[in-house]
Amino acid sequence: MTDKQDRPLSGRRALVTGASRGIGAAIARKLAGQGADVVLVARGADAIESLAKELGETGVRALAVPADITDRSALRAVVDRVADEFGGLDVLVNNAGALPPAVRAEKVGWDGWDASLGLNLAAPWWLACRAKELMDDRGGVVVNVASTAAYYPSRGLVAYNVGKAGLVMLTRVLALEWARDGVRVVGVAPGKIDTDLVAPILAWAEKRELPLNPQQRIGTSREIADLVAFLVSDQAGYLTGVTVPIDGGELLTAGSEPGR
Repeated sequence: MTDKQDRPLSGRRALVTGASRGIGAAIARKLAGQGADVVLVARGADAIESLAKELGETGVRALAVPADITDRSALRAVVDRVADEFGGLDVLVNNAGALPPAVRAEKVGWDGWDASLGLNLAAPWWLACRAKELMDDRGGVVVNVASTAAYYPSRGLVAYNVGKAGLVMLTRVLALEWARDGVRVVGVAPGKIDTDLVAPILAWAEKRELPLNPQQRIGTSREIADLVAFLVSDQAGYLTGVTVPIDGGELLTAGSEPGR
């Protein structure tokens, strides 16, 4: 097997936000395993520095950049450092996100609304635009990690639902605007995945004895990472503007379960 077949992303530079754990860390490991150099961005400095060391031992370049991406000055610093140390970018994975405490819509304050939309929608928009500027004539790929929550309402999660739904539309708009520039923009919409973020939802569903999805199982971060690796590969070159659900069939029954 040639190196290109074994490491199809060799020579590409990727930035992954929310890379300290869960889906983000799995994506970073997968891309690095396929030969990409990776910039790891998250608030947890120790976690991403440890991961950068791990990935560096596989022969790729891995750079840890601790940052709170809801801080605009921190976002600019991330982009500047990528430009200085990597000289450009080929792949951006907007993975960072957070599930706020469940609060009825009329009780959500401005601060909570702004914080949720800032992390789940505004930061991905801004980073995608800056990533495009760092991509060369070959173009590149932006992957937005949305959620099945983009497609059906959840009680108490109005800002999260709206943010993820907006991310799906952002994916479509950017894909349309940038297609002629050789930049593909795609998304993934994970369902219930075995991560810290989803744990409260799983506990809620279990308490009410609600089925998880038609497959009756929880997904893994590695399954999301495998999909992302395909989407950024040349094999997916004709895909843009789509958000791919990866949810065990959850969206097939969304809204039909009692008590949702």
